[in-house]
Amino acid sequence: MRTHNKQIITAVVHGSMNTKAAAHHFNVTERWVKELVRRYAFEGEAAYESRSKRPKTSPNQTPQETRDRITFHRQNLTTKGLDAGAETIQTLLESEGLTAPAKSTIHRILRQANHVTNQPQKRPKSSLIRFEAALPNEMWQSDFTHWRLEDGSDTEILDYIDDHSRFLISIRAYRRVTGSYVAKQFTEACQEHGRPQSSLTDNGLVFTTRFTGKINGDQPAKNHFEKLLQEWDIKQINGSPNHPQTQGKIERFHRALKLWVKAQPRAKTVAQLNEQLEEFKHIYNTQRPHKAAGRKPPYLRYTATPKAVPKPLPKDERRIRTDTVDSDGKLTLRYGGQLRHLGMGRTYSGVPVRMLIDDRDVTVINRKTGEIIRYFKIDPSKNYQKGISSLNR
Repeated sequence: MRTHNKQIITAVVHGSMNTKAAAHHFNVTERWVKELVRRYAFEGEAAYESRSKRPKTSPNQTPQETRDRITFHRQNLTTKGLDAGAETIQTLLESEGLTAPAKSTIHRILRQANHVTNQPQKRPKSSLIRFEAALPNEMWQSDFTHWRLEDGSDTEILDYIDDHSRFLISIRAYRRVTGSYVAKQFTEACQEHGRPQSSLTDNGLVFTTRFTGKINGDQPAKNHFEKLLQEWDIKQINGSPNHPQTQGKIERFHRALKLWVKAQPRAKTVAQLNEQLEEFKHIYNTQRPHKAAGRKPPYLRYTATPKAVPKPLPKDERRIRTDTVDSDGKLTLRYGGQLRHLGMGRTYSGVPVRMLIDDRDVTVINRKTGEIIRYFKIDPSKNYQKGISSLNR
């Protein structure tokens, strides 16, 4: 480039070419020839040298202080097991009084500092159809996930989150999640935060019995959790089988949870794990900015508007079950997730019967004669149920 510039200047200044002829001869613009001649007049032979096209000043360049804070927050959040994306960092910069660059600029700075791993396999956001409840407590999502203790033994972590705000309603670890634990934890959550209008879960047995199959040709009884929802007028929604996207919010929550727990010392006991989960709950609800909550902690969105409340639902659980009175004069019936024993009396031992079940009301009919022989009003607090003779009804 130096030699080329020198030839152009020499041809015009010391030779016989004018600027137009020189531009044609050297295959450059006439404007460029004039610029070289102007430089030579002021700078002499320094005009022969090529120059960077980079501007002398970069008024739009991100200040070094801001760049340093971006990489600091990335490393700090990653170490703590918290979300360290561009949007989170942008929020933190603003809270520090700095002028936060655009998300794309933050991402570029992180990439330049080798803090970004490409993920070409990720599904594009434009392909997702998103649903969000309009109010707090309009819908709670629930599920459980696994986590191993220091000795390698498995635990199961059950949680409830608010669909509208992503507020973590309740979280607790167990050796194994059972239907009783699901109902108990749900009840305690309702006592603290009010009852939700609806519940969304998958089709696990601790949440629903609808896919357990018929027993002796009869529909299965609702479990404890289902009965609780029915009693409190809470609409039960179960996702489609083999379609985890329905519970996408809680699936993403579990990823955030495990990222944080993984960054902590591995718990030795379930009790220690629950202490960690309580700490995470506080951070997640009150400190960690959430994209879906307008880059604010979920607690602020959960408390910003009035909560939805349950609406009256039809109380209809009619089903029929066939059975035979056992040798002790009893029938068995599952109600509210527990097996109940119905006292028929030894007089009816061996008699084939049909039970007409309408929620708590049970009518027992002799299948051979069609005679109504007992009535029961299920008492959920008791295992053994005393019947009423059809003659005394």
